[in-house]
Amino acid sequence: MRVRTWLLGGMILAGVLQLWVGAQLAYAHARITEGQNPFLVWALDPLVILGIFLAGYLYATGLDRWERPSHPVKIWQRVSFFTGLAAVFLALQSPIDVYSEYLLAVHQLQHTLLRMVGPLLMLLGAPLTPMLRGLPPWALQEVVRPVVRNAFARRAYNFFTNPVAVAFLFLGVMYFWQVPSPHNLALRSHLIHHLMHLTMLLSGLVFWWVIIDPKPHRSRLHYGLRVLYLGLVVIPNTFLGAGLTFAEQVLYSGYGEVGRIAGISPLTDQQIGGLIIWAIGDMMCIGAAGVVMVMWVQQEEAKEQLDAPID
Repeated sequence: MRVRTWLLGGMILAGVLQLWVGAQLAYAHARITEGQNPFLVWALDPLVILGIFLAGYLYATGLDRWERPSHPVKIWQRVSFFTGLAAVFLALQSPIDVYSEYLLAVHQLQHTLLRMVGPLLMLLGAPLTPMLRGLPPWALQEVVRPVVRNAFARRAYNFFTNPVAVAFLFLGVMYFWQVPSPHNLALRSHLIHHLMHLTMLLSGLVFWWVIIDPKPHRSRLHYGLRVLYLGLVVIPNTFLGAGLTFAEQVLYSGYGEVGRIAGISPLTDQQIGGLIIWAIGDMMCIGAAGVVMVMWVQQEEAKEQLDAPID
């Protein structure tokens, strides 16, 4: 109950904070003035703040209501979920979002938080059951239940959780927004920029949904196939990152239109951005593959213990 009260208070405080500092801090997509403190350039968007706090509130409320859990959510999972929300908050509301319009490297860091870090940490928190239990009864009866029973919704879910479709979606979204034309367009249009962020976040959630297997969800992929799956994703990620890193000309003109900061040349900025895609993306997939292998070994050991004869 205390957690829910804290989260509700946080939502109210965030709204008041937005009104108070709106005139003092740079809003999303604002220009950075010379000599401005970079830590005070926050992109405070009330809708994003509300969405993040609402997710946290539903999660905490569902845990409070779940008196006899069939699969208890451990402390580390709860910490992981809220850390994932914090990663999304930092990506979309902190100076990272404002500086992402000036530096490709910062933009790629933002995308990494949205596609890789945030979704992975949130799903490690096994949020499905807690968030459903956190919904008001009318929402469960009038919204969730009809959707679950709808044949079209079930077919759509089966398609978007098919590992092949998920891989194409995850990589396709990443590659599409790295094409210079749509990338530059996103820098010039607030609406397209928000669409970029939304597709990044959703594709990341769907991708890690197949890998993490948060209870009570059961992935279609065996643990061994998940390791192979992550290994295969590394290949196109490496090609994209290496392509940007070793490109000999600047591909994105949109960053130069708002001016340069930090004394970094456009080509050097692009090379750093490519390294972020290449190194961090590959390391996260390889690290996740290692975690899956550990889970696989633990599952096999548990099966052996169950099958072992009782003396």
